[in-house]
Amino acid sequence: MQWLESIGVRDFLARHSSIRIKDLNDSYVELEGEYDLYARFEDDRVIKNCIELRIIIPSDYPRAIPTVYEISNQFPRTPDYHTYKDGSLCLTSEIRLRIACIENPKFADFFDAIIEPCLLSIEYKIKFGVTPFGELEHGEDGLIDDYEKLLGVNGKKSVMLSLKALGMKYRQANKLACPCNCGVRLGRCSFRFRLKSMRKVIKRKWYREHLASNFTPLPKRQKLITKVVCKK
Repeated sequence: MQWLESIGVRDFLARHSSIRIKDLNDSYVELEGEYDLYARFEDDRVIKNCIELRIIIPSDYPRAIPTVYEISNQFPRTPDYHTYKDGSLCLTSEIRLRIACIENPKFADFFDAIIEPCLLSIEYKIKFGVTPFGELEHGEDGLIDDYEKLLGVNGKKSVMLSLKALGMKYRQANKLACPCNCGVRLGRCSFRFRLKSMRKVIKRKWYREHLASNFTPLPKRQKLITKVVCKK
């Protein structure tokens, strides 16, 4: 199929001869096979292993995200090792995944940028008990930490305001206070260009739903009540 060529699947298979096409249709291609994992780190620790993978690449990649399964049962099926019970891997946050797909329209480049580092990180933690690249917390705290780095903002409030703006139309969002805490409206700050690039990756509806389902509301400010004492 022509789309296999356009997203570079043939090139990827040429580079990894132990991985082959298991299933192919108009919706996706399913790859399966062994992948030789090797890396030498700065501390002279070495990772060397052969793991079996199943990779499902949607036909509308890079607009849709591939799914990767570790099927040799070497990875613990727990969140601590970024592996779900079905063997699928939590590669990184969905926003970063979508950006990585757009920035790497050829699947081989996406594999090198996202999938291989994830495999190395999990294998390193299994062998040495820690991760080599740092590790995000799970849940809301992990998302806040990740989005602070991605967006260049500080604090939960700024992260949530950024997501809120991304879920709105341009004109509405530009009236909000800028999430970078510069003190002006978003429409008057260059920070809007950072958000503009992210609007191209994910639809507004996704940002709204993501904000609502993954973040707890900020505590409301309590009004300061002062008692006036009348002097006789």
